[in-house]
Amino acid sequence: MVNLSIRVFDSYTLQDILGESPEADEKLRAKLENETTSLIHNLQSKSNSELQDILSQHILAKQEITKFSGAQALDQSKIEMFHEFLSKYIAEIEKRINHS
Repeated sequence: MVNLSIRVFDSYTLQDILGESPEADEKLRAKLENETTSLIHNLQSKSNSELQDILSQHILAKQEITKFSGAQALDQSKIEMFHEFLSKYIAEIEKRINHS
């Protein structure tokens, strides 16, 4: 069973990613880019334990999203878009943890 309330970034849940809305368009891409940039910037003020918690939360979200890659009934372009920005965010968190 999938927990659709898993948070991805600050503004989305797994249900948002798998559902019809928001649409995978340039507006969503721009919003994800801005949100990812903002979240990465905010990592500076986080402690190592907070970074670990954020990392765990987003790795779980990425694993859940990956389960739906290739599902024909779902918008694959939106899943790929979230996966792209989530991977970028996770990599930045890991980098900060390894350098602290």
